[in-house]
Amino acid sequence: MIDIHSHILPGIDDGARSLDEALDMLRIAIDQGVTTQVLTPHIHMGRFNNTKQHIEQEFTKFKEQVNAANLPIKLLLGAELRIGPEIMQLINTDSVPWLGEVDSQRTFLLEFPRTEVPFGSDNLVRWLLSKNCLPIIVHPERNSTFLHNRDKLQTFIDLGCPLQITASSLTGKFGADVQQMTEELLEADEVSAIASDCHNLKGRSPDLFAGVEQAKTIIGNEKANLLVTNSPAKLTCNNAFH
Repeated sequence: MIDIHSHILPGIDDGARSLDEALDMLRIAIDQGVTTQVLTPHIHMGRFNNTKQHIEQEFTKFKEQVNAANLPIKLLLGAELRIGPEIMQLINTDSVPWLGEVDSQRTFLLEFPRTEVPFGSDNLVRWLLSKNCLPIIVHPERNSTFLHNRDKLQTFIDLGCPLQITASSLTGKFGADVQQMTEELLEADEVSAIASDCHNLKGRSPDLFAGVEQAKTIIGNEKANLLVTNSPAKLTCNNAFH
Protein backbone atom coordinates (compact mmCIF):
# COMPACT_ATOMS: atom_id res chain seq x y z
CA MET A 1 0.00 0.00 0.00
CA ILE A 2 1.00 3.62 -0.58
CA ASP A 3 0.19 6.10 2.20
CA ILE A 4 0.33 9.64 0.79
CA HIS A 5 -0.30 11.60 4.02
CA SER A 6 1.60 11.27 7.28
CA HIS A 7 3.34 13.27 9.97
CA ILE A 8 6.12 10.81 10.73
CA LEU A 9 9.09 13.06 9.95
CA PRO A 10 10.20 13.80 13.53
CA GLY A 11 10.42 17.11 15.33
CA ILE A 12 9.12 19.27 12.50
CA ASP A 13 5.41 19.76 13.22
CA ASP A 14 2.71 18.25 15.47
CA GLY A 15 3.62 14.73 14.39
CA ALA A 16 6.33 12.41 15.70
CA ARG A 17 8.30 14.06 18.51
CA SER A 18 11.40 11.89 18.37
CA LEU A 19 13.35 9.62 16.07
CA ASP A 20 12.32 6.57 18.11
CA GLU A 21 8.64 7.44 17.81
CA ALA A 22 9.01 8.01 14.06
CA LEU A 23 10.75 4.66 13.54
CA ASP A 24 8.09 2.88 15.60
CA MET A 25 5.38 4.52 13.49
CA LEU A 26 7.09 3.22 10.36
CA ARG A 27 7.28 -0.28 11.85
CA ILE A 28 3.53 -0.21 12.48
CA ALA A 29 2.91 0.96 8.92
CA ILE A 30 5.12 -1.80 7.52
CA ASP A 31 3.27 -4.42 9.60
CA GLN A 32 0.01 -3.19 8.08
CA GLY A 33 1.27 -3.60 4.53
CA VAL A 34 2.49 -0.09 3.69
CA THR A 35 5.34 -0.34 1.19
CA THR A 36 5.64 3.36 0.32
CA GLN A 37 5.25 6.00 3.02
CA VAL A 38 5.02 9.64 1.95
CA LEU A 39 6.18 12.08 4.64
CA THR A 40 4.08 15.24 4.45
CA PRO A 41 4.87 17.75 7.22
CA HIS A 42 2.73 20.83 7.63
CA ILE A 43 3.52 24.12 5.94
CA HIS A 44 1.18 26.44 7.83
CA MET A 45 2.44 30.00 8.10
CA GLY A 46 2.28 31.32 11.64
CA ARG A 47 2.13 27.84 13.13
CA PHE A 48 4.56 25.59 11.28
CA ASN A 49 6.83 27.87 9.28
CA ASN A 50 8.54 25.02 7.49
CA THR A 51 10.46 25.71 4.30
CA LYS A 52 11.13 23.37 1.41
CA GLN A 53 14.86 23.48 2.12
CA HIS A 54 14.44 22.62 5.81
CA ILE A 55 11.96 19.84 5.10
CA GLU A 56 14.28 18.29 2.50
CA GLN A 57 17.25 18.46 4.89
CA GLU A 58 15.28 16.73 7.65
CA PHE A 59 14.00 14.13 5.19
CA THR A 60 17.52 13.27 4.01
CA LYS A 61 18.70 12.83 7.61
CA PHE A 62 15.69 10.72 8.52
CA LYS A 63 16.02 8.52 5.45
CA GLU A 64 19.60 7.69 6.45
CA GLN A 65 18.38 6.70 9.91
CA VAL A 66 15.61 4.54 8.45
CA ASN A 67 18.15 2.80 6.23
CA ALA A 68 20.42 2.27 9.23
CA ALA A 69 17.50 0.65 11.05
CA ASN A 70 16.98 -1.71 8.07
CA LEU A 71 13.30 -0.89 7.73
CA PRO A 72 11.90 -2.27 4.44
CA ILE A 73 9.88 0.71 3.28
CA LYS A 74 10.21 3.29 0.53
CA LEU A 75 10.07 6.90 1.67
CA LEU A 76 8.87 9.84 -0.43
CA LEU A 77 8.56 13.48 0.52
CA GLY A 78 5.75 15.97 0.13
CA ALA A 79 4.04 18.53 2.36
CA GLU A 80 0.59 19.47 3.62
CA LEU A 81 -0.09 23.12 2.80
CA ARG A 82 -2.72 25.10 4.70
CA ILE A 83 -4.87 27.07 2.28
CA GLY A 84 -4.16 30.80 2.25
CA PRO A 85 -2.71 33.55 0.08
CA GLU A 86 0.83 32.53 1.13
CA ILE A 87 0.55 29.57 -1.24
CA MET A 88 0.82 31.90 -4.22
CA GLN A 89 4.24 33.09 -3.08
CA LEU A 90 5.36 29.51 -2.41
CA ILE A 91 4.37 28.54 -5.94
CA ASN A 92 6.01 31.58 -7.52
CA THR A 93 9.29 30.95 -5.69
CA ASP A 94 9.31 27.17 -6.29
CA SER A 95 9.11 26.57 -2.55
CA VAL A 96 6.67 23.64 -2.50
CA PRO A 97 7.82 20.05 -1.90
CA TRP A 98 5.69 18.55 -4.67
CA LEU A 99 3.97 15.24 -4.12
CA GLY A 100 4.29 14.34 -7.79
CA GLU A 101 3.23 15.24 -11.29
CA VAL A 102 0.17 14.02 -13.18
CA ASP A 103 -0.47 14.98 -16.80
CA SER A 104 1.89 17.99 -16.51
CA GLN A 105 0.19 19.12 -13.29
CA ARG A 106 2.26 19.20 -10.10
CA THR A 107 0.39 17.70 -7.15
CA PHE A 108 0.40 18.62 -3.47
CA LEU A 109 -1.76 18.16 -0.37
CA LEU A 110 -4.06 21.08 0.42
CA GLU A 111 -5.60 21.44 3.87
CA PHE A 112 -8.59 23.56 4.85
CA PRO A 113 -9.20 24.81 8.41
CA ARG A 114 -11.23 22.50 10.63
CA THR A 115 -14.41 24.56 10.53
CA GLU A 116 -14.43 27.00 7.62
CA VAL A 117 -13.77 27.36 3.93
CA PRO A 118 -12.02 30.74 3.65
CA PHE A 119 -13.65 33.25 1.31
CA GLY A 120 -12.10 33.10 -2.15
CA SER A 121 -10.74 29.56 -1.75
CA ASP A 122 -12.28 28.53 -5.07
CA ASN A 123 -10.54 31.43 -6.82
CA LEU A 124 -7.22 30.41 -5.28
CA VAL A 125 -7.72 26.87 -6.54
CA ARG A 126 -8.53 28.22 -10.01
CA TRP A 127 -5.29 30.22 -9.89
CA LEU A 128 -3.37 27.11 -8.84
CA LEU A 129 -4.84 25.13 -11.71
CA SER A 130 -3.88 27.92 -14.13
CA LYS A 131 -0.29 27.40 -12.90
CA ASN A 132 -0.54 23.65 -13.60
CA CYS A 133 -0.73 22.88 -9.88
CA LEU A 134 -3.27 20.25 -8.83
CA PRO A 135 -4.25 20.45 -5.15
CA ILE A 136 -5.35 17.22 -3.51
CA ILE A 137 -7.90 18.18 -0.86
CA VAL A 138 -7.10 16.28 2.32
CA HIS A 139 -9.70 15.01 4.79
CA PRO A 140 -12.61 17.13 3.49
CA GLU A 141 -14.90 15.03 5.67
CA ARG A 142 -13.29 16.58 8.76
CA ASN A 143 -14.13 20.16 7.71
CA SER A 144 -17.46 21.11 9.28
CA THR A 145 -18.44 23.40 6.37
CA PHE A 146 -17.97 20.62 3.84
CA LEU A 147 -19.67 18.20 6.21
CA HIS A 148 -22.84 20.27 6.53
CA ASN A 149 -22.82 21.95 3.11
CA ARG A 150 -21.78 19.41 0.52
CA ASP A 151 -22.23 21.92 -2.32
CA LYS A 152 -19.15 23.78 -1.03
CA LEU A 153 -17.07 20.64 -1.53
CA GLN A 154 -18.69 19.93 -4.88
CA THR A 155 -17.26 23.21 -6.17
CA PHE A 156 -13.73 21.82 -5.73
CA ILE A 157 -14.66 18.39 -7.07
CA ASP A 158 -16.06 20.08 -10.19
CA LEU A 159 -12.79 22.00 -10.59
CA GLY A 160 -11.01 18.64 -10.74
CA CYS A 161 -9.40 18.43 -7.30
CA PRO A 162 -8.77 14.87 -6.11
CA LEU A 163 -9.97 14.05 -2.60
CA GLN A 164 -8.04 12.14 0.07
CA ILE A 165 -10.02 10.75 2.99
CA THR A 166 -8.61 9.64 6.34
CA ALA A 167 -8.55 5.97 7.28
CA SER A 168 -9.75 6.68 10.82
CA SER A 169 -12.71 8.68 9.49
CA LEU A 170 -13.92 5.40 7.99
CA THR A 171 -13.56 3.57 11.30
CA GLY A 172 -15.57 6.16 13.23
CA LYS A 173 -12.78 7.88 15.17
CA PHE A 174 -14.05 11.35 14.22
CA GLY A 175 -17.73 10.61 14.82
CA ALA A 176 -20.69 9.08 13.06
CA ASP A 177 -21.42 12.08 10.81
CA VAL A 178 -17.84 12.16 9.53
CA GLN A 179 -17.92 8.42 8.98
CA GLN A 180 -21.18 8.72 7.02
CA MET A 181 -19.71 11.43 4.79
CA THR A 182 -16.64 9.37 3.97
CA GLU A 183 -18.87 6.43 3.08
CA GLU A 184 -20.99 8.62 0.82
CA LEU A 185 -17.89 10.04 -0.91
CA LEU A 186 -16.66 6.49 -1.54
CA GLU A 187 -20.02 5.37 -2.87
CA ALA A 188 -20.12 8.40 -5.20
CA ASP A 189 -16.65 7.45 -6.53
CA GLU A 190 -15.28 10.86 -5.53
CA VAL A 191 -12.25 9.64 -3.55
CA SER A 192 -8.77 9.37 -5.06
CA ALA A 193 -6.88 8.08 -2.01
CA ILE A 194 -7.25 6.77 1.50
CA ALA A 195 -4.38 7.81 3.77
CA SER A 196 -3.52 7.52 7.46
CA ASP A 197 -2.66 11.14 8.32
CA CYS A 198 -0.92 9.54 11.30
CA HIS A 199 0.68 11.83 13.89
CA ASN A 200 1.86 9.67 16.79
CA LEU A 201 1.75 6.27 18.48
CA LYS A 202 -1.35 6.84 20.61
CA GLY A 203 -4.45 8.65 19.38
CA ARG A 204 -3.33 9.06 15.76
CA SER A 205 -1.20 6.01 15.04
CA PRO A 206 -0.76 4.49 11.55
CA ASP A 207 -4.06 2.75 10.76
CA LEU A 208 -4.31 2.53 6.99
CA PHE A 209 -5.12 -1.19 7.02
CA ALA A 210 -8.23 -0.74 9.19
CA GLY A 211 -9.50 2.06 6.97
CA VAL A 212 -9.04 0.04 3.80
CA GLU A 213 -10.78 -2.96 5.33
CA GLN A 214 -13.74 -0.73 6.18
CA ALA A 215 -13.73 0.72 2.65
CA LYS A 216 -13.93 -2.80 1.23
CA THR A 217 -17.27 -3.31 2.97
CA ILE A 218 -18.60 -0.21 1.19
CA ILE A 219 -17.16 -0.35 -2.34
CA GLY A 220 -15.66 -3.83 -2.57
CA ASN A 221 -12.13 -5.16 -2.43
CA GLU A 222 -10.95 -4.12 -5.88
CA LYS A 223 -12.03 -0.47 -5.69
CA ALA A 224 -10.79 -0.07 -2.13
CA ASN A 225 -7.38 -1.51 -2.99
CA LEU A 226 -7.02 0.93 -5.91
CA LEU A 227 -7.26 3.84 -3.44
CA VAL A 228 -4.03 2.71 -1.75
CA THR A 229 -2.20 1.38 -4.83
CA ASN A 230 -2.74 2.60 -8.40
CA SER A 231 -4.41 5.91 -7.60
CA PRO A 232 -1.84 7.19 -5.07
CA ALA A 233 0.93 5.84 -7.32
CA LYS A 234 -0.34 8.14 -10.05
CA LEU A 235 -0.53 11.14 -7.70
CA THR A 236 3.07 10.59 -6.57
CA CYS A 237 4.45 9.92 -10.05
CA ASN A 238 7.73 11.79 -10.67
CA ASN A 239 8.22 12.56 -6.99
CA ALA A 240 11.65 14.17 -6.61
CA PHE A 241 12.71 11.45 -4.18
CA HIS A 242 11.57 8.42 -6.18
